[in-house]
Amino acid sequence: MTKGILHRFRKEFRLDSAPFRHAVRAAIAITVAVVASNFLDLRHAVWLPISVIVIMRPSVGGTLRLGWRRLWGTVLGALLGILILFFVNSNHVLIGLIVLSFFLMILIRVYSYTAFSCFLTASVILLLGVVFVDGWQFGLERILDTVLGIGIGVAASFGVWPNMARKNLRTKMSVLIHAQAVHFEMLTKSYLEGGVSESELVATRIEAAQELDTCAEAFREACAEPGLRAWQRDNLTRLIRVFTRMHSLLMTMSTIIRRGYGGPLSPIADGMKNVLQMTQQHYDWLEEYSLNSDNCMIHPDFEVGVNDFMRAVGDARIRGDFEDVPIERRNNISAFIWNIRSLGGEINRAGRRLCELRYGRNE
Repeated sequence: MTKGILHRFRKEFRLDSAPFRHAVRAAIAITVAVVASNFLDLRHAVWLPISVIVIMRPSVGGTLRLGWRRLWGTVLGALLGILILFFVNSNHVLIGLIVLSFFLMILIRVYSYTAFSCFLTASVILLLGVVFVDGWQFGLERILDTVLGIGIGVAASFGVWPNMARKNLRTKMSVLIHAQAVHFEMLTKSYLEGGVSESELVATRIEAAQELDTCAEAFREACAEPGLRAWQRDNLTRLIRVFTRMHSLLMTMSTIIRRGYGGPLSPIADGMKNVLQMTQQHYDWLEEYSLNSDNCMIHPDFEVGVNDFMRAVGDARIRGDFEDVPIERRNNISAFIWNIRSLGGEINRAGRRLCELRYGRNE
């Protein structure tokens, strides 16, 4: 473990390393915060550097996004705490409200950072109000410290090796698309050939889910950065929704495969194999397109191939090839076909969103 840490340290200890630059950026900001807190003789000097540490992220967009949410949460929480201290004089009631605030803070922290900051600040102000007579003044000091800390953090993000989140979106998208393509490949192999264990499917699905979360966070950070037009932010939001729907379709396909029923029927097995292969090629095209786009053409073969396959399925039904097949298996195959077709449509939609982001909506 120690050897791995030392190797990582040596690998990242260079000027062009993003972690190294973020460490330098954060160190400068924290140092400025400590000096400022001493110079201003703040009563709670630690609050200022803590605000810097909490809001600083490797990208400008991440710092802006988290800083804005922390600012709103702190202001609301401080005002709430001050109002309660003005109108409630019983320490027993205040202690009950402190416990309730801490409970809500823990309960809601995974859903809203703004609400988390609000209840955290309110809890601290109420706790200080129980201990000190002038506890309400700590609310104003908390707001001041937070504003200064966010200002220092944002200034450092812009002034010291600024790293815009939108510059890394192509790489993150390609990694996400590759992870989904690998999961789709495992699903295809399991459906057509079998021999794929549940642990292998789960591992690739978890990898795809993690990359989706990482990419979604990068998109949200990019949307918070200055320099983007409203329609570009709108397209980024829509694009991550497309990737989310693609992941949901893959999860549905995994559920269908687990139910079994023997894979594709023999009359349409070859057609199903071709459609799955085209979908895999479609994924490969999207991955390449996310990194290098010479033109805006959507992959032309998928829709034609799917329509041909659907006509073949219709012909098989007319011939009565499915008459002796149990209804559960027929429904399972129909659901699988519908998911493949929907997945191909979402890949096309992702390509169009990428095209609009790069060349504009009127191109």
